[in-house]
Amino acid sequence: MAQKRLTRKLTDVIAEVETQLKAHYGVTQKQLNAWRTAARALSHKFPVSSMIQIEDLWIDYEVQRDVLHKHIINIMKNWDPRICSPGSACQMHGKPPIYLYDAQHRTIAAGLLGFTEIPCAVVETEDPNFASYAFEMLNDTGVKRLTPGDLHRNALVRYKNGSREAKTVHARTMQDQFDAAGIDLQDKGSRASDNLRGDNDYFFSHFKYAQKGIEVDESGKVLFEILTAIKEVFPVGDEIDQGVYIGLLELHKLARNENSSLPDGWMKTLLNCVKKTFKNAGLIHAKAKVQWEHVNPGGTWTAPTAMSNFLRELYIRNGGTKLNLPYHGEGAKMGIEDGNIAPGLFPTTEAQ
Repeated sequence: MAQKRLTRKLTDVIAEVETQLKAHYGVTQKQLNAWRTAARALSHKFPVSSMIQIEDLWIDYEVQRDVLHKHIINIMKNWDPRICSPGSACQMHGKPPIYLYDAQHRTIAAGLLGFTEIPCAVVETEDPNFASYAFEMLNDTGVKRLTPGDLHRNALVRYKNGSREAKTVHARTMQDQFDAAGIDLQDKGSRASDNLRGDNDYFFSHFKYAQKGIEVDESGKVLFEILTAIKEVFPVGDEIDQGVYIGLLELHKLARNENSSLPDGWMKTLLNCVKKTFKNAGLIHAKAKVQWEHVNPGGTWTAPTAMSNFLRELYIRNGGTKLNLPYHGEGAKMGIEDGNIAPGLFPTTEAQ
């Protein structure tokens, strides 16, 4: 797996969060002591519920999302046990450990404020996917929706636990392509984290684009070809450019829809030809936006149309003849074939 997701003892997470709040979020020991004192001095009590020792709780980070530190600060600042509703947890066959799948942040806040137990409702289950299903049901609506990365991770957990519903199989196939290509599939926030950063030198951050690659070819072959083509032709930098990715995917879709075939290795052939002008994939993406605005002033950026046509017209401009690339029609051209080129679009040396 590209992402590092481990089950962790909640008291360990609390200690780590305390360190991070002080190091990166401006929380001083004086503030923390004041919040603790204020919280313990309140006459309000927790709602009547079964109290569970925080020491006995665990967090499964294959199911849970990452800690939102600012949210914990807000909870501590405004602590009121009367509105600390019971957390939701589960345990398999009624035996430890107890996994908390809802109320991570208020439980961490309670631990930071010095409380040793929290009201909690524990579900006894024999379904290893229960925590994943419950977490998704509780969090996929509301202010903080689950991200595509959260949903992808949950689908992988379900596959590992034996689920073979379509979306879990697709998630597993998708992840397999990234693993085989040596590319981490993770959002930019996780990439920047020392704890969550993947092991590979390259990463791709757009989960929905990745899913589109599986939608057009459930075997994962097309997705793998796109990833490896970009990685091998443009090895500079660590991020697989989303614009070039979606341009290649759209060209594949157009060819398929027209019942025409492109030769094996066509993606690398195309990108190597385009590279004569722009040696950086991110620059291709940026220049495509400049040209799109030039030929469609004020128009909405449409990545699939713009990127596929831009790649095609660059290929033709650079003398490419081996590929008969499809496109969206005369009205969708990017202007390069017709000489309607944005000022400064191309480097004078044809190499950047």
